Amino acid sequence: MTLLRPQDNVPARIAPMPPAYGIVGRAAAGASVALYTCTIDSHIAGATLTVLRDFASAQGWTSVLEAYDLAPLTTPRNRRTGWRTVEDALTRGEATGFIAPSEQEIASHPADWTALRCWLIDLPAFAVYPRPKNRPTDPAAVWSHSYALVPVSVRQVAGTARTHLTLRQWSGDIDSASAVLARLAFNAVVHAQPADGADAWMHVHLAFTDDGGLRIDVEDPSPGFPDAQAALRGERGRGLRDVRRFGADLTWFLAEDGRSKTIRATLPPGEVPA
Repeated sequence: MTLLRPQDNVPARIAPMPPAYGIVGRAAAGASVALYTCTIDSHIAGATLTVLRDFASAQGWTSVLEAYDLAPLTTPRNRRTGWRTVEDALTRGEATGFIAPSEQEIASHPADWTALRCWLIDLPAFAVYPRPKNRPTDPAAVWSHSYALVPVSVRQVAGTARTHLTLRQWSGDIDSASAVLARLAFNAVVHAQPADGADAWMHVHLAFTDDGGLRIDVEDPSPGFPDAQAALRGERGRGLRDVRRFGADLTWFLAEDGRSKTIRATLPPGEVPA
């Protein structure tokens, strides 16, 4: 999906860049830029483009094109309609650079990162990837939110988590993390409903571990967990068995007041690109 915006002239002076942002190539002051994101939810895509638009404006750049793809991050670039529109704009000189939440949203493996960077430099064009000051290896909270204990929340929580992990440039497997969270959320929806049918909520919390891994906590309002150890070993129930197959370590614990429980999945870090 692509949105076009009016283009301004591009001065030749080089724009200063804050050190907290990743950049490939050289950005000119007043540059015309394309905005791009890739996610599985159009609402998330719209929210992300709004953030990128504000970032571009803060740098004094003009957004001439906005595009997104609704696809897994593993989808090759040449099979993404939105990204091909960005490529065309850069090739024709309609935009002199682009902004995306992270390089992982465009290239999914190191060889592809290299190819993307070489292509930009040869044009020439530039790319900017906003990221927070904390590195992904810092032990820090990533995101927390509460969701109604209903089926539609499963898709919402997985898609929103994917966006936050991409914006934070987590080096691990974001697709696997999203799938793990979806299964934990689905288990909560299915198995933790109050007996009286009252409205209930689950609380999701993501945090980076000291070694750059990811900790996923899903707290639900039911303290009961029959055959917990067998379930955590993947011997009971398909959902947690699938979670283990994604490489997650599983634990669980009760809240201090004994009224709720948390299922915790910990995923290892990935290889950080040079």
